[in-house]
Amino acid sequence: MDNKIEEHLLTIFTQSVSSNFEEVKASEEKINSLYNDSNKENYIKILLKFIMYPYNEKNEKKNFYDKFLNKNVKISILISIKNYIKKSIHSNLENVELSNDLCIIIKHICMHVLLDIKNEEIKSLEKYFFEILFNLFKYNICDDYDYLLFYIIILYINDYNIVRLINIFNNEEKKSNPDALKIIECIMLYVRNKEILQNINQENFFIEYNKLIENIENIKGIINNRNNSLNDDIINYINNTKKIYKSNDQYNLFMLNDYYLYNLEETAELNNSLTSNYSIDINKKNSLNSLNGFDFVGKGSIIKDYNNNIKLLSVSKANIIFKNINISFFKDKYSALKIIRKILKKYKDNDYVSKYDLKIILTHIEYPITLYFIYLYNKFTEYTNFINNKLSLTNSFSTTTNNTDINEEINICFYMMNSILMNIHVFLKIFYNINIIDLPEYYEDNFDIFFNIFYNFLLYDINILKNYFNHINLLKNMKNDISSSTGFSNKQNIFMNTNEKNIFKITNEDLIKLKKNFEENLLKCKIMITDIIKIISENYQEESKAFIIKLIFSLTQMLYKEEDKLLLCHNYNCLSSTIKLIHHMNLEKNDLNPYKDKDFLEKIIERVLHHIRLKRIDIDEINEADLDYFKNDLNNVNSFSIRSTGIYFLKTLCNNYFDICFPILEFRILSKDSLIISSVNISNLNNDGMNRNTDTDLIIDKNDTFYDACNMEYKVQLITCLNQINLAQNFYEHNLKSVLKEFIMSIRMKFSNLDNFCYNINDYNFLNQHLNQTNKFVWLKNEEIFNSKNTIYLLSILKFLLNNRNICNINTALDIFTFLHFLLYNEKIMIYSYSCLCINRLLNQNLSEEVLNIIFNNTIPNILSRLLFLLKFQIYNKTLNEYILITILRIFLIYPEKLSSFYVSILLIIDNIIKIIINDTHNPLFNHYLFELLTIIISLIYKSGIPDNINQVENVIITTFAQILQLYIHDFIPYIFQILSIIIDNTNTIQKIHLKILNNLYEMDLWKSTIGNANGIICVLKSFFKKYNLLQDIIKNNMQQLFNIYHYCLSNKKLSTDSFQIILIIFTFLPVEAYQSFLKPLFVLLFTFVQQYKNDIIKIKVIHSLSVFILKTDVNIFINTVEQIQNGLIFNVLKSLYMPILDKLINVNEKIIIFLALTKLISNEKIRNESFVVETLNHLNKNITNNELVLKKSKSQYIDVEKDEMDKNFEVTYVKLQMINNENINETVLRDININEELKQNLFNPVFMQICHSNSYNSILQLFNN
Repeated sequence: MDNKIEEHLLTIFTQSVSSNFEEVKASEEKINSLYNDSNKENYIKILLKFIMYPYNEKNEKKNFYDKFLNKNVKISILISIKNYIKKSIHSNLENVELSNDLCIIIKHICMHVLLDIKNEEIKSLEKYFFEILFNLFKYNICDDYDYLLFYIIILYINDYNIVRLINIFNNEEKKSNPDALKIIECIMLYVRNKEILQNINQENFFIEYNKLIENIENIKGIINNRNNSLNDDIINYINNTKKIYKSNDQYNLFMLNDYYLYNLEETAELNNSLTSNYSIDINKKNSLNSLNGFDFVGKGSIIKDYNNNIKLLSVSKANIIFKNINISFFKDKYSALKIIRKILKKYKDNDYVSKYDLKIILTHIEYPITLYFIYLYNKFTEYTNFINNKLSLTNSFSTTTNNTDINEEINICFYMMNSILMNIHVFLKIFYNINIIDLPEYYEDNFDIFFNIFYNFLLYDINILKNYFNHINLLKNMKNDISSSTGFSNKQNIFMNTNEKNIFKITNEDLIKLKKNFEENLLKCKIMITDIIKIISENYQEESKAFIIKLIFSLTQMLYKEEDKLLLCHNYNCLSSTIKLIHHMNLEKNDLNPYKDKDFLEKIIERVLHHIRLKRIDIDEINEADLDYFKNDLNNVNSFSIRSTGIYFLKTLCNNYFDICFPILEFRILSKDSLIISSVNISNLNNDGMNRNTDTDLIIDKNDTFYDACNMEYKVQLITCLNQINLAQNFYEHNLKSVLKEFIMSIRMKFSNLDNFCYNINDYNFLNQHLNQTNKFVWLKNEEIFNSKNTIYLLSILKFLLNNRNICNINTALDIFTFLHFLLYNEKIMIYSYSCLCINRLLNQNLSEEVLNIIFNNTIPNILSRLLFLLKFQIYNKTLNEYILITILRIFLIYPEKLSSFYVSILLIIDNIIKIIINDTHNPLFNHYLFELLTIIISLIYKSGIPDNINQVENVIITTFAQILQLYIHDFIPYIFQILSIIIDNTNTIQKIHLKILNNLYEMDLWKSTIGNANGIICVLKSFFKKYNLLQDIIKNNMQQLFNIYHYCLSNKKLSTDSFQIILIIFTFLPVEAYQSFLKPLFVLLFTFVQQYKNDIIKIKVIHSLSVFILKTDVNIFINTVEQIQNGLIFNVLKSLYMPILDKLINVNEKIIIFLALTKLISNEKIRNESFVVETLNHLNKNITNNELVLKKSKSQYIDVEKDEMDKNFEVTYVKLQMINNENINETVLRDININEELKQNLFNPVFMQICHSNSYNSILQLFNN
């Protein structure tokens, strides 16, 4: 039977790669049906077996596997598994959900393929295995990541010997710990599988593969049992993890061994034949931080942990040591590190779950991976020195036999350096991911080591290897690269026999590629280090500030030494963050602060000025720019433009060191020829040998036709950086004002009535554009006005207005908005997009009513009409420009009532746009602002109260929404529910369509099929609950169904966290009578559910929900209901649920609600005399500051002059519409509560007063005194 199933599956997937289209199409349907089958998980296991079969087309065809299982069939199988996993992890449907058991099996198979299998055909498929594994890491939340980390660190990063491993595991301390025994059993089962896969072949596959699966099943059982048996104590969990790596509180398991690297037996001495005749010890360790020859490159706690975990072998001691090297040594560790990084990448927020999991992950990686990083750096330095010493002691690349051997060694050494760089880069990514969330104490304790390595690495000059690279460059001209190659034995371990050795060859062509890869990897490492320094700078940590300041010197040196555009962009962003760090921590006058040195600052400014001036290539790009170019130009901290990042850095510098920067930049602004001054200074720098990348051939000189325009643009950038109002005002009056007026005059003279020359939204055929009449145009055409030189002038004015919005006043507003209106007819995307942005941001400031009226009466209706035309025109031409949408949105926010005549037309335009882009919805920002605009238009229509307009909303929009839900447009659905909630909130009479919507919300299928949108459905439900008086019969009758839905959501791993919003809206908006009969089973469900979790997030959510119920009702209802479940249960709830989480609360309002509910509970007569009341009051006392419970941080409301709209990508799951005034449940609950009065009411009794006096709970006592 199994054979028939296997043959059937193989036939399907063989068809899927057929050259016959009909067969391929038929196979797609069959593959889909396989994954919809109830037996799909068994099919997936069989498919995994197919992939693992060591097929070779040269093999004798012994079975049907050999007949079908070629590489293409395996790729088809892997793609189908990957696609199903992606579908599963995104879906709430139970029938497509992967079980945790199958996930464990798939992860183990992927790990073995990526790290153990040597079969070349299977290894060539590793890209697909990585994708499958990483998708599972991202979405599958079972706890087997803990075991994967044990495998990776102990069996792949660690240089282990199986005998030594068994001896360490046989330690009495480990054997006495049941949890440690479970872990060790898993590791040893995994080791067996490693051995199976390393020896598997066509002959033994079926027997050995069954053993492999049997071992994975045993591992799976241990993992599941361990997860179920462990208690909530994270300290115990961490200690058990440490016991695997430590014996007698010392790290003795982890080892890095050079003998494994060089394939030498540890007992062997380096005999005379290996000894160099001209040995120079390049690894002398005179460092104070050196232990047994291993240099830690600084001070840190890791030195105390070090237990001779590294066995070093200096390359200087052997002349031909690289001949035996294991070339896959660092490559295998690189793959293992990538997997660690992907596990960590899953965690992006410092929330409850992340805190718990990260502590476990860091327990695994802190010591071993940090030690490995230092080892890598030392090896990189050692190999650099080795190459240089070999070159200096020999006639470079001579053809003698002796020197040929040396040349081969150098090539091999360089190959290993590249592998080391790849490992360092992945470690830096891991370190960066950790920093994004929270920098743990262990890394802080080793800052000196990290920052010393960072400093040295940033200043690592690739010219150190210049002589070697010169030789490689010569090879490009050699005709026969095969004749010159480097060969060496690739022994996988020191016990391999001669027949198992593979000869690894580096040809001249390989060396040229290797040099390129080396340069790219070195660059990646430097970029990653600058990003790490940036993120640490932005954390404003006391421990890091001194190190950051020291690193500023290496960062500024890179501005002169480095040529790569991307690195310079990251470097400027990093330097901007260091300036902010110094300012934030009041270090401006610190002796170590380099920015306070005027000479230093002047040199830096000169370098930046060179980078921010326009060059010929910039002008060409501006004239040919697309929307993406505009976005990159707009984003001051992007990583694509040296100009943008340089300007942002200079602006930051001016903000913090204005007194030094102002005279330097003012001189250039007031000079007639600023660009010439800049050119002279750059030339001087070049003559000093400080700059290697001048781009002199691209610099615009005095004779260039673009010189005057670029000179103005340059001055505008300097004014922007200085942000000095008087200087900007004077510059506008004497330089820009005349240009702006001249442009307006030219347009009016050439085009007296724009409607006669250009189409509007009513006379243009968008659908059939070729049918439009020819006497009108979409854009104004005039080479005299809109030439390339004038484009730079116009762009300069636009950027000036964008950054100096105070220029817009009663005297200038009319000219400015007329200018911006005319620019909307310029076909250059940089011009009309910046014009949109200027309109948006100029309106988004505190303009007087008089100025707003002038702008509206003279320009706004015309601007709006043109924007609507552009929006629709670009939609039909497949361009989604969110900046046009943002500007329309801003206009309606500023002039909501004055534009009522546009309401319905815009509503219909948006409806039309939604229908056009419904099949191409992959621009999240555009979608977001489209629905933001729709939201405000719908709100304004309801506010206007015009019945015909309201009918348009309920007839047109709801019909379109129904189509979106039917077609299941994932990117739109989160917004649909929120806008439906607005419609419900604003309706005063309940109609049939509203009742139909409400009844549909109770359909279980809706909750099962809606991906990531439970919050949206809850949003609509909440709006209906607010109208309980009008809908109480329907709501009451469906209460059982709603609790069924809640039960489903709670038990669904993707919905369990969000599901608590359901009971929160019930408790907050419905009277207790509507659901009181369901309270007992609900509480039983909650108490049962909370026992299943070992982390705090669910406990906090349960307690928070119960606390909201307590605050909204009579506390006796809660106590009596709990006591009905079990006598005395209320005391367990307080002691086991409430008390343990009081120190773990983060959200301020959540904390207030829980404490208020707790005081309400303990004030009850049944509870007030219990012993835990003292501890409760102690917690409360600690959380009262200045007579305020849980002191809130003051929120400063301001308009961000840099950015008042989103300009970065985000994933759509549930993105809250900003235009919805949708307050948080916590705010709703607390809105009508006087917190201090509530506390006094709950706590003012003799028992509590006596406890507070006896224990000096002064904060509580002070509260009563006030």
